Amino acid sequence: MSRCSHCGVEILDDTEHCPLCHNVLENTGRGRMTYPNVLHKIKTINFLFRLFLFLAIILAVAVVAANFVYHPETWWSVIFIAAEVYGIIMLYLFTKDTGYRIRIIVGIFGFLLFDILADRITGYAGWSVNYMFPTAILLANLAVLLLMLINRRNWQSYLLFQLGVVLFGLAGVLFVFLGWITSPVLSEIACSISILVFLGMVILGGRTARSELKRRFHI
Repeated sequence: MSRCSHCGVEILDDTEHCPLCHNVLENTGRGRMTYPNVLHKIKTINFLFRLFLFLAIILAVAVVAANFVYHPETWWSVIFIAAEVYGIIMLYLFTKDTGYRIRIIVGIFGFLLFDILADRITGYAGWSVNYMFPTAILLANLAVLLLMLINRRNWQSYLLFQLGVVLFGLAGVLFVFLGWITSPVLSEIACSISILVFLGMVILGGRTARSELKRRFHI
């Protein structure tokens, strides 16, 4: 890139004279490469992900072996492997630049499944469904509200996401009637908040919310 000291313009091609005043151009010393090497960055990220996966497999094998030799009565290594799988999935979602909705769903409810598995392996005290399940629903409600604040111009796009949260909240109430949840207070609170947030979006959103629902459900 060259610059004309007389006109003050910058010239991108390889000419030696200014096209305006024909003055001899000065070389600014800047490179011609305008865009960063994105391909090199992607290759580096993919390599680091494969390296992390390889190390995770080695560590998982070592943990299973230690569990079998020293504590065969409790398979706590399954919890460790589940945590590794959860971490690998989340890392993959971030390296592949997937949508934030997928990240939120997988992040919150994947963590919930991990808690249920850990609860089962350690003897099942019920804390995973009594407390972690409704907590996950409350976190999902909070995520929707934060996303609406961040993306206020397109807040109606989260209506369908919130409807899914409501369905999970109703599932929690169903688990109470089935006897799977023995401490129902937090589940009832989570379900109530989910419904209130959805109704608030529909009522306060007015025509915009109704149009979004009609577009989504083709009614």
